[in-house]
Amino acid sequence: MRYSIKNILLIIVSMVTLFSINNSVMAAAASKDLFMISTTSKSMDEVVSAVKSHVKKKKWVYLGDFKVKKGQVILVKFCIKTAEKIAWKAGLKVSAMLPCGNMGIYQKNGKTEISLLNPSYMNTLYPNANLKAAGELLIPLYKEMTTEVLK
Repeated sequence: MRYSIKNILLIIVSMVTLFSINNSVMAAAASKDLFMISTTSKSMDEVVSAVKSHVKKKKWVYLGDFKVKKGQVILVKFCIKTAEKIAWKAGLKVSAMLPCGNMGIYQKNGKTEISLLNPSYMNTLYPNANLKAAGELLIPLYKEMTTEVLK
């Protein structure tokens, strides 16, 4: 089952990346904002553990974590049901980019870096009032989680 989820996660991340790169509507300045980057002295495993703990405490859905690139990167996926309910109003086609946290954890310059896909990407890829509202709901929740994880 982990293998199946891993493949789905990799496909979703690949699709988002390809659409982000190829989307001519996206301005260069906006592309900088599509990633919420943080740095910590914690290990990659400590960050994953802190994310799991936060997700459990908030009663979100933890979909899993997967080591890729020969263990150099840990991908973490979690979902927040309140935002999903808003996003589903945009249609079933948006299931490919449900408002779930897409996080990459890796080492850079001796520190652990956390890259979290800004949920505003959904409205960037598919402009829709419901996706915009879901993203606006998620951004402060992601920031709160990141602050707690970095402690």
